[in-house]
Amino acid sequence: MQTIYTLFLLTSLLSILLYKKPLLAQKLGFGLACVISLYAAIFFFSNLKETLIWELPGNFISAPVFRLDSLGMLFSFLVSLIAFAVSLYSFEYVKFYEKKANLAVFASLFNAFILSMLLVIASDNVFSFMLLWELMTLISALLILINDGKGAAKNVMIYLGIAQIGAFCLMVALLIMASFAGGFEFSAFDELNIGFGMSMTLFSLLLIGFGSKAGMFPFHVWLPLAYCQSPSNASALMSGVMIKVALFAFIKFSLFLPQFVQFGYILLFFGALSCVFGIIYALISNDYKASIAYSSCENVGIIFLGLGGAFYGLGTNSPMIALLGFIAALFHILNHAIFKSLLFMLSGNVYTATKTRDMDALGGLHKKMPITSIIFFIAALSICALPPLNGFASEWVIYKTMVTGGIEEGVVSRFFFALAIIALSITGAMAIMAFSKIYGAIFLGIARDTKSIEEAKEVSFMMLLPLGLLASFCVGIGIFMNDVVGILSKIVLTLIPQTNVSTYGFISMPIILMVMFLCAILPFVFLYLLKANNKEVRITDPWACGFLYNKSMQIGSNAFTGDIRKALSFILKYESEIKLDGYFSKAVYTHKTHDFFWDKLYEPVIHSIMLIADKIGIFQNGRTNLYAGYILIYLCLILIFGYYYI
Repeated sequence: MQTIYTLFLLTSLLSILLYKKPLLAQKLGFGLACVISLYAAIFFFSNLKETLIWELPGNFISAPVFRLDSLGMLFSFLVSLIAFAVSLYSFEYVKFYEKKANLAVFASLFNAFILSMLLVIASDNVFSFMLLWELMTLISALLILINDGKGAAKNVMIYLGIAQIGAFCLMVALLIMASFAGGFEFSAFDELNIGFGMSMTLFSLLLIGFGSKAGMFPFHVWLPLAYCQSPSNASALMSGVMIKVALFAFIKFSLFLPQFVQFGYILLFFGALSCVFGIIYALISNDYKASIAYSSCENVGIIFLGLGGAFYGLGTNSPMIALLGFIAALFHILNHAIFKSLLFMLSGNVYTATKTRDMDALGGLHKKMPITSIIFFIAALSICALPPLNGFASEWVIYKTMVTGGIEEGVVSRFFFALAIIALSITGAMAIMAFSKIYGAIFLGIARDTKSIEEAKEVSFMMLLPLGLLASFCVGIGIFMNDVVGILSKIVLTLIPQTNVSTYGFISMPIILMVMFLCAILPFVFLYLLKANNKEVRITDPWACGFLYNKSMQIGSNAFTGDIRKALSFILKYESEIKLDGYFSKAVYTHKTHDFFWDKLYEPVIHSIMLIADKIGIFQNGRTNLYAGYILIYLCLILIFGYYYI
């Protein structure tokens, strides 16, 4: 594994050394990233059952050790697989930013970002983990700034602000765990003697720390800001695998704690909230990239539902529920990484062709970008959890986990599992509505703004190849779900070796596929038997009550979700604006939705901090003697505190 890490490091350094030859750096940086990622994916997958340890040579503060067990191998494979697809896509895609950024810097940051994620997964002590965690955050922030523009600095600061809240919670939690373990190596965390109160505190800190990076509700507000601001290949890596690194770390560190049933209840509750609110904001957004970003919050919620069932099973000593929950969570982590990175790269195709993210300006792109349209349709079906694709397969296992947990004795457990089932059902219905709107508004009908698509054309084969690969995974993993479950069960059994999944049956996806095929051909059989009209189909404009059909008669994204906005107006804050230059001019309607939780939770805190900063600014007066006085007073207070309390 050290060879893989070294190759990524050398590629990153080589790219930045070619700063004055950006086109060469682009070819070498992304080309080598593609080759190394493919090699890494094969290596990690072939060693899923192995445990590898590498101690970094040299003299360092904490003697960094990197260790990969089965769970770490799985997530390293996932990072490498998505990195391979995104690297191959980026080889041509980054030329779009040739005049906006130095491609040598872009390639260097890209390789460094992949390396940082792999090292975070393998890190085996507190010091190196926190250092690499912060490095991963910083590099991702720099990738966001590649697409510099209006509001970029503000969006990055919001992302970094929430990330630092999480990092603070992580540092506190890990230091407390290290004090109980008597060492900073994670291998010493296996037998922590901690009571219920401290366990709940540590679990809450871990949930905030990693949940904020994963985009869990209510820390989701940075998702649309960061993902919409960054290039689509960076968004694909951040949403596809960076948030999975956070989920990996949450699973790893939470399992070090003594297990209580309350852990499961907390995860089920916040998972349900993340599901519902994430898909609501994905549904009402008119920016297709923001909608895809908000759906990450929804899918993280779905993953937390699976983890909630798993930790409930551990807390109640129900190994079958725990096993199902972990399999469901890991299965959906795998699937979300595939279809979400695919959707972000597809959004990059659309944006490079149209130069807009406004769904109300698009339409009819299927005729100009047919392959992108077909792949987008497959990805939309997958994220909507429709059979026989992979999204359906993992959500089926999550439903099975929720139902299995719901039949347990106890009012509290039944309440939380029922809440999870209801939230997951609502989320599924609204996801279909949201992605029907996105796909229909972008690819179907006719263009609402002809200027936005007049120069649109299909992207190159090099950009379509990785998209087709990920789309085939969406289909293949769904059809062969039982084989995937078998692989995941072996990994989960290394975490909780109490039972075996072979005693619990799963559905047969090939049979479902056969039934769907028979249902699809059945109407044609009836048409043939009933001697249906076989005359040639006439192609004409849609019926418009006697008027000539035009583009303004189409249902836009605002109209599509108008009733949802009205029904949820108590929590969805939005502004409507009508622009009318004259009596006979065309009226332009715009709707801007505000994130309720940003307005009510984050903005008041930021406003208060700004007021306090303005008041204490008087101390920053530029006088050296006063600064020396401040230092003297501070040292005196420290001495007094140390004398009486230490």
